[in-house]
Amino acid sequence: MRKTADVVVIGGGNAGTSVAYHLAKLGVKNVVVVEQQYTPFGGSGRCAAQFRQQFATESNLRLALLSTAEFDVLGEETGFGDLEIDKHGYLLPAYTPEQVESLKYNVAMQRAMGIDSYVLDQKQCKETAPYLEVGEVLAGSYCTGEGVINPMKLALAYKKGAEDRGVEFNNYTSVTGFRIESGKIKGVVTDKGEIATDCVVNAAGEWGKFIGRMAGVSIPVEPEKHQIVVTEPLEYIRAPMIYSLYKYGTYITQVKHGGFLMGWSDPDVEAGIIDFQPEWKFLEELSKRIIAQVPALANVRIVRHWAGQYGNCPDHGVVVGAVPEVEGFICALGCTKGTMFAPAIGILAAECAVGVETTLPMETHSIDRFAKGNLIIDPALL
Repeated sequence: MRKTADVVVIGGGNAGTSVAYHLAKLGVKNVVVVEQQYTPFGGSGRCAAQFRQQFATESNLRLALLSTAEFDVLGEETGFGDLEIDKHGYLLPAYTPEQVESLKYNVAMQRAMGIDSYVLDQKQCKETAPYLEVGEVLAGSYCTGEGVINPMKLALAYKKGAEDRGVEFNNYTSVTGFRIESGKIKGVVTDKGEIATDCVVNAAGEWGKFIGRMAGVSIPVEPEKHQIVVTEPLEYIRAPMIYSLYKYGTYITQVKHGGFLMGWSDPDVEAGIIDFQPEWKFLEELSKRIIAQVPALANVRIVRHWAGQYGNCPDHGVVVGAVPEVEGFICALGCTKGTMFAPAIGILAAECAVGVETTLPMETHSIDRFAKGNLIIDPALL
């Protein structure tokens, strides 16, 4: 392990590997990544890896556009190859007149920014997603430029691209503290020794809060367990993901091998605990919610059930940029969108570390927004 670094990135998931890659692209010669397990561990290695552009704030739409553009070229740019991207689209059903109006407003904003989204009536929802029960659905919004990416291959592509540019990766290495002098970062202490540095990027996802605490930095990001299942393979029909943002809190999508990938965001999940243990009660509640939307799945067998983690914050937005407490300490936390927004997070955090003008405005992503009360709530986020 190197004893000195221009920048140390903590976390080898999709956000951390993206930061490392973009630092190297900006010409930073001595970048070290520290990861407590393998690449990608934690939330990145356990996520559904869907990406979308149907958001309701300009800042999130910019992040989505920047990220999707990089997904399209990253495999070739890094020499890694196929990232298994499948742009099958997202369908967001609306169940009340108020929700329909909200979708119309969101789609108008999206289309003004060049996003190929549409409002569908009930009949069009059924034509677009034949397996969806539409009796209670009034309308839906649909976008063709959304889909799924292999999260393992995404992180490994970033890692390859970074290593080819001289970045050092240290897996199975834990951060145990920091050396801070006169309010400035001077070193990262690990279980394998200290790395002298003036700049640290905290890309530790659900562990981000705890990494910050070691440096005396308060980060309002809490880990939350989220669970996923996949079914036995069925005939592949290439229909969009059904994302029931407004009623069931579920997503339902068919992956290329034919299995249906499904999850549910439990509003009562206990925050603050990192726990990868799947639970039977989740299966019971998920099954009720899925069958109400897709009755044809009632007798399909589940072949795998696992738990991952989000690191979530009060407005569900990314936390990227410098912190006020310690000079040289930068956040790169996805807050439920670490894979979906990995390219944008990496670009912006790297630019902050280098001190160049950022590609996108940073006010809505800065950690300062919590203390100032400047939260921007995106109603298209869970």
